[in-house]
Amino acid sequence: MSLALRNRLARLVTAAFVLALASKPLLAQETGSVVSEKGIATPSNRFRLKGEIKAHFRSSTREEQKVAAIGPPEPIFLRTVSPHGSFEISTVTLIGEADVTPDISAKTEIHFLDLYNRNPTSSDDRIAVREAWIRFGKKLEVLQAIPGTTLYLQVGKAPRFSKQLQRRLESYGLWGTAVGRFEEVGIEAGGTFGKNVYWRGSLVNGNPLFYRDPNALAGDNGTPERMTFGPGSTPVYQSGFPILYDAKSTDLNFQGKFQYGGGLGFRFLWGEENRSGVDVLGWYFRRQLAQSVPIRGSFYSGDLELLKGFPGGPSLAVSGDDKWEAGANLEVHLGRFQLYGQWVYQEIAGLPRKGFEVEGSYRIPLNGVFVSGDTPVLNWIQFVARASKITNAFKTPPGFIDPSMGWNWNKWDGGFRLGVVRGVDLTAEYARHDVILAARVAHFDEFLSTLRAGF
Repeated sequence: MSLALRNRLARLVTAAFVLALASKPLLAQETGSVVSEKGIATPSNRFRLKGEIKAHFRSSTREEQKVAAIGPPEPIFLRTVSPHGSFEISTVTLIGEADVTPDISAKTEIHFLDLYNRNPTSSDDRIAVREAWIRFGKKLEVLQAIPGTTLYLQVGKAPRFSKQLQRRLESYGLWGTAVGRFEEVGIEAGGTFGKNVYWRGSLVNGNPLFYRDPNALAGDNGTPERMTFGPGSTPVYQSGFPILYDAKSTDLNFQGKFQYGGGLGFRFLWGEENRSGVDVLGWYFRRQLAQSVPIRGSFYSGDLELLKGFPGGPSLAVSGDDKWEAGANLEVHLGRFQLYGQWVYQEIAGLPRKGFEVEGSYRIPLNGVFVSGDTPVLNWIQFVARASKITNAFKTPPGFIDPSMGWNWNKWDGGFRLGVVRGVDLTAEYARHDVILAARVAHFDEFLSTLRAGF
C-alpha cells in the first residue's frame, strides 16, 4: 500500500470516526478508559464496535549531547526529538470485539496515525494492527475474581501477559517502554488453580530489539534524510535520546528462534464486591537474538547488528546471542487507591541492566461540578505519580553511535486525569528525567496533555 493511499485512508477513517462520535452517545468506564463496555453493538451484544481518538498538546525541553563519532565525517549529536510546543492528533483507534460463544472470544484493534508509537516517527507505517486474536476459554485479568479452576488458549497478536494493561497516564515509564510495550504474535495459554493461584505461558515470535526515545515521540534514526551526517543532515525529527526496547512485531519468525515465557501469580480479593485486593505475578522470558532484523522505515537493523554500531566503529561488549528477562509485577487496589509496581532484571547478549517502575494513583469522585443541559460535567479526577529507573551494568565505548543505551536513567512522572463528561477525559502530566552523564545530570523533560473521546 503506497504512502499516499495510506494517508488518504487515514483521513477518511478520521472523518468517519468524528461523525460517529457526533452521532453516538459517549459512555464512561470506571477503569479510566473512555472506550465503553458496549460501544456500537448488535442486539445480542455478541459483536461490538468501539473507537477512540486522542488529541494532544506536547512541549519538550531542548537538549543535545555530542557523540564523539568514529566513522562518519562529521560529529553526531543526539537532540530532543521535537523541542517546540505542538498540537497533535496521535491516534484514531477502531476496536472490534466478538463473543462467539460464552467460551470463544475474539478481538481486533487497528490504530490509524499512531504517531506516538511509530519508530522511526516520520517513516514508519501510519496504519498498524495492534491486536488480532481468538481465545478459547476465559482469561481472568489482573485482580478479577477467580471462580475456580479454569483454562484458556489464545492465538494471534496480543499484549504480553506481563504488561501493565491499565495505564493511568498517557506516557510510559522506562520499563513500560523497554520491555513488552508492543503486542506479540504467537500462542498464549493460562489458567487458574482454586481461587487464588494462576499461571501463564507463551510461545511467540519475539519482537525485535531496537531503540527509541522514552518520551512521547520515538525520534528518527536510520531514516532516508539521515543518510548524510553533519550540517547537511535535515531529518524530519531529531534522534532523541534512545534506550533499548522491544519494538513492534515484524513478519519474521527469526528462523525458528521463538521466544518462550512463563509466569505464576497469586491474587487475594476482599471487601464489598471484591473491590480491594493484591495481585503478584512472577515472570520470565527468553529468546535468541537474530544477527539482523529489518526495521520498517529505517536503514538500521534490530537485534545483534544494532548493538555493534557502525561498521568499523566501536561495538558494545556483546557476548553470545541470548536475551532474557525476569521480573515481578505487583498490583494493589484499596478502595480509591491503586498501586502498580514492576521489578525487572534483563540480559541482552551479555549486557545486563535492571530497575523498577512504581505508579500510585488516587481517584476522587466529583459527581458533576455543574450541568450542561442534562449532562453532568467534571465527574471524577485521578491523581497519579510514577517513578522508574534503569541501571546499566555495561558502558558504551567512546564514539559509539548511541551512548544513551548505556546511561543510568531516572524518570519521574506526575499528573492527573479528569473525567469531563461521559466518554471524554483530559490528562495533564509532566515527565522529569534525571540522566547521569560523565560531566552533568541531563533533564529531557516533557509536558503532555491529552484529550480522549471514545464510543
